[in-house]
Amino acid sequence: MAETEKPDIIPGTDIIFTDGNNGENTTPGEVVLIPQPTSSPDDPLNWNMTWKTVIIFNQFVFVFVSIMTPMAISPLSLIFEEEFHKTLPEVNMLFGAAAITLGYANFLIVPAANLWGRRPVVLVCGLICILANIWQGLVTSYPSFLGARVISGLGAAANESIMPMVVADLLFQHQRGSSMALYFWAYFLGLFIGPIISGAIASQISWRWFFWVCTILQGASFIFLLVAHPETKYDRPAPARPSTSRDSTVINVRVSNTGAVAEKSENGGSSSSSTEIANTLTTAHHRATGRPSRAQFSLLPMRKSLRFRHSYNNNSSSSSSSSGPSTPHRNDQSVASTLLRDVASPMQILFTFPIVAWASLSMGFAANSLLALNLTSAQVFGAPPYLFTPAQIGFVNFAFVAGAAVALVTAGPLSDRIALRRARKNAGVLEAEMRLPALMPYICANVAGMAVVAVGYQRAWPWEAVVIVGYTLVGLQVVGIPAVAIAYAVDSYKTLPGEVMIAATIVKNTFGFGMIFFFNDWAARSGYIKPVLMMMALTIGFSILGLCAFTLWGKQFRRWTKDSKLHSL
Repeated sequence: MAETEKPDIIPGTDIIFTDGNNGENTTPGEVVLIPQPTSSPDDPLNWNMTWKTVIIFNQFVFVFVSIMTPMAISPLSLIFEEEFHKTLPEVNMLFGAAAITLGYANFLIVPAANLWGRRPVVLVCGLICILANIWQGLVTSYPSFLGARVISGLGAAANESIMPMVVADLLFQHQRGSSMALYFWAYFLGLFIGPIISGAIASQISWRWFFWVCTILQGASFIFLLVAHPETKYDRPAPARPSTSRDSTVINVRVSNTGAVAEKSENGGSSSSSTEIANTLTTAHHRATGRPSRAQFSLLPMRKSLRFRHSYNNNSSSSSSSSGPSTPHRNDQSVASTLLRDVASPMQILFTFPIVAWASLSMGFAANSLLALNLTSAQVFGAPPYLFTPAQIGFVNFAFVAGAAVALVTAGPLSDRIALRRARKNAGVLEAEMRLPALMPYICANVAGMAVVAVGYQRAWPWEAVVIVGYTLVGLQVVGIPAVAIAYAVDSYKTLPGEVMIAATIVKNTFGFGMIFFFNDWAARSGYIKPVLMMMALTIGFSILGLCAFTLWGKQFRRWTKDSKLHSL
């Protein structure tokens, strides 16, 4: 039985393929499952694909509907200026109030989801969205409208973090790229389709009816979640922390009749029970035929958290439980310590983990490139020579939809395919940085799209050139860049998908909130080229900087943070 040595296994580095010298029941090059599922029927990794698809679909609908309402009022700006007697920056504050709440409310939502589960949190947030939509449909004053927007942002904030957490609960690492692209597509599709609907309804009926339509859609989403979205939170064993020894870690991979076996030892020493990782399962040896239990459909937080009970190798499990301390779980901690950890950890990883900081900035500037166009669309297309109606201003968002659709079918699959191909050439070892080259086409799309929009705005080019070319390319990059960057950060820090999204959302929404105070006035004063190209420069600058730096030294950055206690959360 031959063995292949894989050096220096740290967080973000995984053995994703079995080696070429395998047992008789294993095909060389099989994909290793990360994380490893247990044999518990409560483990969402063991659920069949039908249930996983239904849950992800429900999350898709929730994200789409809940983000559509607070972020879809740009075509209504001129109407609100007249009805509430406010200036354009004051009307933009209605957008900003929801945007800033969307970001910072996750300091409450993520700890709640970690303490009490994803299901009760998303149901409560869905109910808040319904009530906020009713309030917005009934408002008669600007202060009341502003308050309703804050509450709307509070409910919608769950779409910023819960779906990435659910994706991490349900899917293995090699499956997550496509689902993260689907998440960003749902998110930005809500941003794109919302203005189309709001503009059309305002032109044909009344702007208030937009919020009634959103109430109906949010109610349908709430019913879907209620009947077909079980609890996905599951406390599995924390992964073994890497050795702090200066000697490099060596992983020996072999394959037995039950699957791949990885034995971990230090140079110059033999493997021991404390470092052995047994029964590594591959895609060929895992049968996902389970389904959620009745308890996982509870309306209230489950009284006893679902957690690891036994592994595929029961002998291994029993022996490990009888010798040495038990594996720590999240729920072994007090509520106060969990809240403190979940509030502090996003700030810690944002300011001390370079990979998370870069992913947050890349996502933030790519998303705010879209915001720059949303803030100026009414200003540009509502004035001569275009003189668009609110409905026509909303229709320009179809170009964003087209670009985002292309990104959906390319960004996730492309990054997964590139990473797996490079891992296969790397003797089956997957490094988190291997998906980064997938950024290149979306960086190019940002350059071309924002340049066309900037010059087209300034020189009053035909709307077809600005919208069909410029807006479509911006729609392509606004899904592509975040999908790849966030997937890279989550690959590097697998135990922190919610915290990574909090960090990214804080950066995105804080900068976006600041934009509403200066962007329109800057464009009116200096023209559109400077502000639009500034957003382009920030996006491509940070994206290329990270692409180059982390391709070369990303593993070194991960090595610096490998001993952080956050890896065992």
